[in-house]
Amino acid sequence: MALLRLDGSGAILDANDTFRGWLGDDLSSRDVRGIRLSALLSVGGRIYWETHLAPLLRIEGRVEEIAVELRAGGTPRPVLLSAELHTVEDETDPDDVVVNVALFDARERSRFERELVAARAEAERSAASLRTLLVTTTALARAAGVEGVCAALVHAVVEVYRAGSASVWLVDDVGALTLRARLGDGVPERPSAELVSQAAGAVDADGTERVEQVVVAPDGHVVVPLRGSAALHGVLVIVPRAHPGDDALDHGALVATGQQGGVALDRAVLHEQSVSVAHELQRAMLTERLPQLDHARISTDYRPAERSLQVGGDWYDAFWVDDTTLALTVGDVVGHGLRSATAMGQLRTAVRSCAEGGVGPAGVLGRVDRFVRRSGVGFGSTLVYGELDVPTARFTYACAGHLPPLVTRPGGDAELLWEGRRMPLGVGVAEPEPGAVDLAPGDTLWLYTDGLVERRDRSLHRGLEVFAQAAAGTPGTAGDGELVSSLLGGDLNEFDDACVLRVEWDGPAPA
Repeated sequence: MALLRLDGSGAILDANDTFRGWLGDDLSSRDVRGIRLSALLSVGGRIYWETHLAPLLRIEGRVEEIAVELRAGGTPRPVLLSAELHTVEDETDPDDVVVNVALFDARERSRFERELVAARAEAERSAASLRTLLVTTTALARAAGVEGVCAALVHAVVEVYRAGSASVWLVDDVGALTLRARLGDGVPERPSAELVSQAAGAVDADGTERVEQVVVAPDGHVVVPLRGSAALHGVLVIVPRAHPGDDALDHGALVATGQQGGVALDRAVLHEQSVSVAHELQRAMLTERLPQLDHARISTDYRPAERSLQVGGDWYDAFWVDDTTLALTVGDVVGHGLRSATAMGQLRTAVRSCAEGGVGPAGVLGRVDRFVRRSGVGFGSTLVYGELDVPTARFTYACAGHLPPLVTRPGGDAELLWEGRRMPLGVGVAEPEPGAVDLAPGDTLWLYTDGLVERRDRSLHRGLEVFAQAAAGTPGTAGDGELVSSLLGGDLNEFDDACVLRVEWDGPAPA
């Protein structure tokens, strides 16, 4: 610390050895008394002393830690100046004052502050990277299926990392890169094999292992590998924003994002393979070749839930009870997964076993209900079972907690059949009287599950009305595999299966 005493004009009256040492060889050997302190400062410091510090000392009597630069000695020395003004005692002249000055060498302090600012900036960058990784990891954890993971990746890069655009390219069955998701401006270009190889890492001929890394293409595009536990799934291609002042992309965070994306794709591929097997199992348990009549056409459709990616328990069936009676049934097992699919298969078999001539729809449901209570399979499931007497065109039916059958007529009328109802299977209530309806030429009978009518944003009553209107306007050309899309259009329930069985009657009118 340098200590000085100045007179009222700012000239040095006395100084300690520290200050003299700062002045260098030329001035330290001389008597510094009489030299104005402002003359030893930088030009800006001199002006600041004369225009601000000196008047401020006169007004307030002191200043503290003012940053100035001492130019004496040949090497600029940043210092912090503190000063206090004192009036000399026993003097009548108000200008006869002394100023005590302390100068602190600020070079170490400046270095510390620069290091502190750099450390704080690095901490802020690390915290920002951690936040982006947490957001990205959370989005990937919530994503369902390969398409969902790809969409989550490009959304995170554009919305969280603030990139201009992003695209995901996955390796297909023949080893080529296929575009699976994109977000942002511009048309994404397929990355070259060389860039993919550099990003993916490999083992050189000499055995040297190259780890995966972020690669910047000559055009500025950033390629991030998406490596799973066993192989490379593909790459994430990023086009940075060209806005001036934007921070550069954090390559370390992008590598971590690519690693998380590869793990998520591992999980998604495995899950989709399991779901595919489950769906094939479920479809194998559905009746493929339905009986056809001379005066009627039977068509069906089944669409699994798209959002949950889980096999469900919706099913349909049609079979002959005797030479003139055709059984028609649609059911819905509670829940999703292989357990529900297995229960669906058992209930379908139970219905076929319980159906025989003379029992009737209510009796068949009673037998199936007893099977459910004894076996514990399919408790709470719903089922509609009906029998069409072909010679008379009379359809009798009973519903165990299921949605009512629907009949649409050529003029556009639609009728929901609310008779013959009972509680879902396993409750064990008394058998109801079956309902019945006579089909006329041109009538269409619909049996369906709740995936066609239930939505989170509307009541069940409104859903039934919408379904009835759509069914009445569905052309007869919509056949197997087209009924759900024809009925719903874009109004899909992504969280539940949808199953429908349609009978178009063009036989003779009932007697």
